[in-house]
Amino acid sequence: MNIFFDVDHTLVFIDSSTNVLRPGAHDAMRRLKEAGHDVYVWSAGGALYVERVVEMHGLAEWVSGCFDKDPRVQPSPDFIIDDDWYLVEKYGGHLVSQYKAVNLDDVELLAAIERLL
Repeated sequence: MNIFFDVDHTLVFIDSSTNVLRPGAHDAMRRLKEAGHDVYVWSAGGALYVERVVEMHGLAEWVSGCFDKDPRVQPSPDFIIDDDWYLVEKYGGHLVSQYKAVNLDDVELLAAIERLL
């Protein structure tokens, strides 16, 4: 399957002084890749923004591609993990709460992938 992760408020909490990866992101992506899925990251901020976030947080080894959030993206998503309920309904996937503050106890990304493993 093509699994797409959203960036802002899904994978990371970013504001003027903070840029923090949501707990479980490395483990979730690693486990998906080991299970044979392709992992992609996308954002309305554009592909270059996604590439910077992926590199900054050490996710590149598990990510097969970085994209702008475009409905014509190829490959097309089979499952998305996002904080936007509309997009989860549109593409199918798992809705996570918005990651808008550092929370070391957050397990939502790991819970999302349990549906796939």
